[in-house]
Amino acid sequence: MPRTHRSTAAGAATATVLALTVGGLMTPPAGAAPDPRSAPAAPTAVSADTALPELRLDDPSIPWKELVVDGDDVERRADGRPYNTFGGFGSVSCNNTSKLLLDYKEENPDAYWTIMRMLFDTETGAGLKHIKVELGADSNSSSGAEPATKRSADEPANVLRGAGFHFIADALSINPDIEIEALRWGEPSWTGNDPAKRYQWYKETIDAAYDTFGVEFDWMSPSQNEVRGATYQAAELAWTVQFAQWLERDATAPDARYDYSKVKIVALDSYREGDAIAGRILADPAALEQVDALGYHYDIVGGPNVTRLNKEFGKEILYSEGVAPMIDPQYRLPADPSRGGVGGTIGAADIADRFINAYRWSGAGNDPAHMTTFLFQPAVSAMYEGTQYSPKHLVRASDPWSGYWEGDVGLVAVRHFHQFVEHGWEYVEGATGGDGTKGDGGTNVDTSTRTVLTARTPASADGDAEWSQVHANNTRTERHFEVKVADLGAAGRPLYAWETRGPDAGQAYDANYFQKTGYYEPVRTETIDGVEHDVYRVKVPAYSIVTLSTLEDGVHGGTTEYTPGDFAPDTRDTILELPYRDNFEYDDYPVTTVGGREMTYVERRGGTPRYTADQDGAFEVVETGDRRHRNVLQQQIHGENRGFIWNTWGNGRQDVLQTAAPSTVLGDHRWASYTATVDFRLDDVDRDAALENFAGLGVRQAYARGGDQATYAVRVHEDGQWQLRKLDTVVASGTVAGFDGGAWHTLAVEARENVVTATLDGEQLVRHVDSSANPVLSGRIALTSGFYNTRYDNLAVTPIKGHAWASEKIDDSDARLAYPEGFTFTQAGFAHFNRTQHVLRAGQSVTIPFTGTGLNLFGATGAATLEVRVDGGPPRTVQVGTVGTRQTSYWLRDLKQRRHTVSVRVVSGTYTLDGVDTLTGGTKRS
Repeated sequence: MPRTHRSTAAGAATATVLALTVGGLMTPPAGAAPDPRSAPAAPTAVSADTALPELRLDDPSIPWKELVVDGDDVERRADGRPYNTFGGFGSVSCNNTSKLLLDYKEENPDAYWTIMRMLFDTETGAGLKHIKVELGADSNSSSGAEPATKRSADEPANVLRGAGFHFIADALSINPDIEIEALRWGEPSWTGNDPAKRYQWYKETIDAAYDTFGVEFDWMSPSQNEVRGATYQAAELAWTVQFAQWLERDATAPDARYDYSKVKIVALDSYREGDAIAGRILADPAALEQVDALGYHYDIVGGPNVTRLNKEFGKEILYSEGVAPMIDPQYRLPADPSRGGVGGTIGAADIADRFINAYRWSGAGNDPAHMTTFLFQPAVSAMYEGTQYSPKHLVRASDPWSGYWEGDVGLVAVRHFHQFVEHGWEYVEGATGGDGTKGDGGTNVDTSTRTVLTARTPASADGDAEWSQVHANNTRTERHFEVKVADLGAAGRPLYAWETRGPDAGQAYDANYFQKTGYYEPVRTETIDGVEHDVYRVKVPAYSIVTLSTLEDGVHGGTTEYTPGDFAPDTRDTILELPYRDNFEYDDYPVTTVGGREMTYVERRGGTPRYTADQDGAFEVVETGDRRHRNVLQQQIHGENRGFIWNTWGNGRQDVLQTAAPSTVLGDHRWASYTATVDFRLDDVDRDAALENFAGLGVRQAYARGGDQATYAVRVHEDGQWQLRKLDTVVASGTVAGFDGGAWHTLAVEARENVVTATLDGEQLVRHVDSSANPVLSGRIALTSGFYNTRYDNLAVTPIKGHAWASEKIDDSDARLAYPEGFTFTQAGFAHFNRTQHVLRAGQSVTIPFTGTGLNLFGATGAATLEVRVDGGPPRTVQVGTVGTRQTSYWLRDLKQRRHTVSVRVVSGTYTLDGVDTLTGGTKRS
């Protein structure tokens, strides 16, 4: 279907002239007034079959802002090489954020490879250029626990565990030029923080990655992620130097897999503090020799030390961890329509703005950061919704059973750069940078007047120079520039415009993503300092990203427009069906070849089970030799191999053992009423009597909250003591007489609406009615363990006859919900569904259309009086108490299975809505 903004004109000679009336901007600066004798440049011929409109801005009231693009304005060393070249965007795979990709690859390989191509294909996807993976320690480093490659000094390094190295290998199969890096958060405790043992862990992992996947590292970041404090930073810099020296030494060893001396070293991957770290490097001759790049996080400020490191010593500066967009536009748009879903804090325009300002922000004065590479943490959110720091992604992939995924506008933001600026292009300094007040990791919305990156083909390249310019406008004001160009190839060439902005009235939310809107011709020439410049008049809409380029269809010549729905899969987002069972045998999966070896499902995943997401500890499939329990799920972390935690936000010590109980979550957050059952056997080896030995099973897990993870959980200890816990608080307990801790047992937890019943070996332990104001009525299951090799088998999640086991989750910002009397929108933290909340005050209401038999309203709220109407019927008055995150404030049942409309009006108090569960399956009512 043709797009309404595209012209059907035959070519340049008959191109449509777009006359635009706009508000004022800054007047052009003095010293570059137009030459009244210079006539408009003659149009450059455009292919007659392009059907592109010429974009003309003829309103005489526009106060143009000057933007000079001088092709010679590149900061160069004495030998002519530029100090800084475009590095682009990459991905950090860490904290278990990529885990579910393993399951996409097994269950829905077409979806998996679509996701990978969207991220890494240089011509059709985002073309991410860099991957950094975490060297895990089996302890939670924010969004979960990344498995350690070595859990003891004598264990061979295993890079099949978890998803990180699989992610690298498959990305390289799409683009072998992606640069690869590794970094640690926590650390296996067997190293004792000893540099020699730590190096053994790193080095054997480096070799295992090569031996298993053929992966050669381009970069290593030896320091602990975001190390803080002067003492620890000094020690980490010394270790970084030692690591680099040992790696150089081992490059000449007979068993060297490749030339390790070519691996570049990053220091120190700090949380901000870039100038302080640069000062440390400058003061250490050995560090100056060994460190190739300075990397720091969530900052756009440089400093005099950063400048020296970059200009005097030629070190690259990296934005080595940054955010991806955090609220999908389809949720931003209904709640904040004026910004089009593209603008706003941590939206697409903000991400583009951060990358540009990280190179040169006006607030940094003469010492900008000069960051040339920006790494998303993460790029793909292959973790369960509700995991800490989710959502934050270019692609969301939380449902491997269906193969459903969601691409975000962040992919488009990256394409605005990568499709038109090649790795190694040179920055045009005076036409690169931005302003605005400093925010958290970038600049604040609606505070800037200019954010633009301009890059050119290397001066050493053959042929005519090509150049591209990316504008990010995260403000409510349209921007209008006279772009004055010299010393960049042939004069008079058209600039092709690609634009991303919000929808016009009646359009889909993504209707105006990455559209080739036309081309600009020079309107005149102008002499500046004796040099003739082509002058283009260009517009950058409010809350938008715009790329201008001499390359009509990008650096590869095949860049295509986005079509609405391109980032939506063909498959539906179906719920994980119940009953669900896993006996951890996986015999139905084929044998495949990895690194030249044939491997079973369990082998090629390093024991990683299906659909689990470890939050602490390591739950892996092992063989037992017991024919009744041939393969079992075993918790691998015990009193002798507990990892050291990532403690930079604590007291900074790196030898603090993990204490959070090992836990893993599994399933669909839309599960409502169900019974979870698992066989378990407790470990009979007591390595540390101070550590509790128990097995646990929980239900209704909704978001990462530590402890049991699940809202309701039963723990059974080795002495027969048991507990039913709600939100980690014991609500019932007892002791099983004659309990045999060394035998297999069966634990079941039934969640039937607000009634939780636990049984052990078929005998009821407790039936608990949660009559509080804050039940949780949907969610996944969780397994918990002490620091013992607890074993689990025959996991089952089954529906309860007569009760709905399936629900649909509707966000408070979903377009289906109506707020006729208005609302206050809150861009909330990760714990809240899709990071959104709507706050309603007395007299305000929400209308909820749905099909089903009932609903739950959930979200942290204060006490309020509500008036609820079902299908226009009489009102019922409801008192809502204070409830916490993801907890249910009001629930409605016993409706007929059909279409309903529920309206909720606030009578008194303040009511906050995070989302709605609508019950859709598993119960029949006439």
